[in-house]
Amino acid sequence: MVTTIKKIVPILVLSACAIYLSAASSHASPEYDRVYQLESLGWLQAHDNVDGIFGEYLNEQYEKYFKRQSRFVIKRLTHLSDVLGKSSVSYAELIQKPEVLRKIAQKYKVECLIRTKVYKEADTYRFVMEFVFAPRGDVLSTFEFRYVDPGKDRGLEGSDLPEAVRRGLDELISKLPFLGQVTGVQNDVVTVNLGRNQNIKPRDLLSIYTLQNLKRHPVLNTIEEWRWQPVGTVQIDQVEESIAFGHVKETEPNQNVIAFNKVREISTPPEEHKPATAKTDQEDDRPRLGWIAANLGAGSYSREVGLPNGASGRTGSSLMPHFEIEGQLWLNSRWLAQLGLSGMFSKYSPNDLLTGTNQGTKYDASANQIRLAVGYSLFPAKTIFDSIGWVHMGYRATSYSLPASSTDYTGASSFGSLFLGVGGEIPIQERFTAQLGLDLGLIRSASQTSPNFGDVASSTDLMFEAAGVYRLQERIFVRLLFKMNSQSMDFVGGETVSQKMFSVNPSVMYYF
Repeated sequence: MVTTIKKIVPILVLSACAIYLSAASSHASPEYDRVYQLESLGWLQAHDNVDGIFGEYLNEQYEKYFKRQSRFVIKRLTHLSDVLGKSSVSYAELIQKPEVLRKIAQKYKVECLIRTKVYKEADTYRFVMEFVFAPRGDVLSTFEFRYVDPGKDRGLEGSDLPEAVRRGLDELISKLPFLGQVTGVQNDVVTVNLGRNQNIKPRDLLSIYTLQNLKRHPVLNTIEEWRWQPVGTVQIDQVEESIAFGHVKETEPNQNVIAFNKVREISTPPEEHKPATAKTDQEDDRPRLGWIAANLGAGSYSREVGLPNGASGRTGSSLMPHFEIEGQLWLNSRWLAQLGLSGMFSKYSPNDLLTGTNQGTKYDASANQIRLAVGYSLFPAKTIFDSIGWVHMGYRATSYSLPASSTDYTGASSFGSLFLGVGGEIPIQERFTAQLGLDLGLIRSASQTSPNFGDVASSTDLMFEAAGVYRLQERIFVRLLFKMNSQSMDFVGGETVSQKMFSVNPSVMYYF
């Protein structure tokens, strides 16, 4: 009888193991994919065998860590004592019991728990982190590290413990059986719960698997083996902060990508090399030399002559057509050269400066300007769409032509200046850019042939412009340019002559 029992017992044990292994791998893969989503996560108060000094500290560190990620939905386990209740069993033992973890999972609707134990051993602390599947109490991954007591002077924050905790959490999560999962499929578009926070980039390839079965240790509550079936590959097209969109690139025979399938690997395909003569790549086809613009608009011309001692003078303004051709040449990513040629035509009708009485005369007025400059970009411009600021140094010559009249104090005059210019442009939207520029004459010269007021004592020369630019095509831009030129001269006898041009110029810019 005893001999028979000895023979039967091993058979029963083997049969029980066989039944266990069979039961552990009997579920269909879609069911396992749904059960093991690992989306919601909370953490238990750390068990500290010394005096509890690490409990709240680790809570703060975990809070900081998981604020920077988007894979897990964080659940705060407040009032945990309501679940644990009053028990003679210690906290360290309670959080090891699967039935207690199951109650926590049900109350807080959380799938995953981080369970931390801290042990004081001589002059070091041993930290044990466990990633637990709460509904079953399964330990999915573990990580352990040691920390040397820094002493009271340095304290925890002044030590390397925060970095050690962060690395520990990184390692703990990296040991999970998958990186993320498919959250939706519509036609050929696939969404996954991974985004920029996990360094996902467009063109990345995601290897998609389904969980076929698993084997659980009946005593240790650990997963001994995960068995996976490859499903296919998804290529990422668009990435947001916490989600990414892609398309199914290929699938295994008789497999389809469905919700809850798992992402197990992420890879970046090699860059596609195109023939050197091909110009489909934006990098190869982008403008590299500069731009040229043609401006044609309208504005106003004004002139004022003041006589000394409050005597009368002349003032007047009129509408004018304005034209300009300008260009910029990029010598490299920082140095540039500019050239501008502009002109205007107008009818000048003077008024008495004191009484405002029109003098009843009209004069054909014209002006032209040439501007040469060399500039330096304060920020290296890699493309034409970068925000940049610049400083210019150059020479500008402006000439005004009016018939000579001693009665209305008209005549030709010219201004020249070595100027300093500053400016910049800032993209406002994808196709819109704002520009500002200012030229201030530093070393100036001025002359006037008629009327002859004598020597020029001082002069001013200023130009200001603002523009809005819209990218119409890859190389063609349209611009609305507002420009103001102001020149004046004061004579030794007290006379003053000032002239201004203000114009609004629609223009077309071509980048080459």
